Amino acid sequence: MMRITWATDQGSPARPNEDFVATALGAAVVLDGMSIDMSLETGCVHGRPWYVGQLATRLLTGLLDHRVSPATALAQAIAETADAHDGRCDLSHPWTPATTVVALRARDRAADYLVLSDSTLLLDRDGRVTALTADGSGFAAADPRVAERARVGSVPIAGLRRAALLTDGATRLVDRFGLTDWPQTLTTLAERGPAALIEQVREAERTDPDGRRWPRNKPHDDATVAFCEFANP
Repeated sequence: MMRITWATDQGSPARPNEDFVATALGAAVVLDGMSIDMSLETGCVHGRPWYVGQLATRLLTGLLDHRVSPATALAQAIAETADAHDGRCDLSHPWTPATTVVALRARDRAADYLVLSDSTLLLDRDGRVTALTADGSGFAAADPRVAERARVGSVPIAGLRRAALLTDGATRLVDRFGLTDWPQTLTTLAERGPAALIEQVREAERTDPDGRRWPRNKPHDDATVAFCEFANP
């Protein structure tokens, strides 16, 4: 059994939340839309939140078929989402909507994962915590071939205690601010839940509103966490 709890919080009331989380039947996906200047044209009449939601729900559906690998599910989801633009958008535009992807799927004896770009997957196997990211692998946009560049793998369910899927707005406490580490992040999630972890990020950000201590592009970024707990015999 895999129990999933999640939380998401937009970084600014002036911008829509471009993160998206979806879960069902032992699978979870977390996407982080690539943020650009809101005044820039994208060639898409739908917008980034629409794109991210469309891709996430299609990817989740693909993952529920255990015969399909996560990379294949992502490639199919990208192709289907491109078709959903219905010819109304310029998908060759350099700023066409794009997103990071992190996904986890539990099967009978293994958990399959996929990470694309700079979101993070944490895996706790018998107390040993591993952080997986794929910064530099590209973003999911309109070309299904990017799925070939994703970081993918499987781990045995036996011994897998906890996992977390986090956008970079939620990992700041560790990888940008250096205020905690990955094992403590999982402990916070287990004891207090995803919303509490995001609030810790916000508290730290509020102490440095101008980015002098921790230089960053945005004072507050969209932040999303899906936390998975496994019931092993």
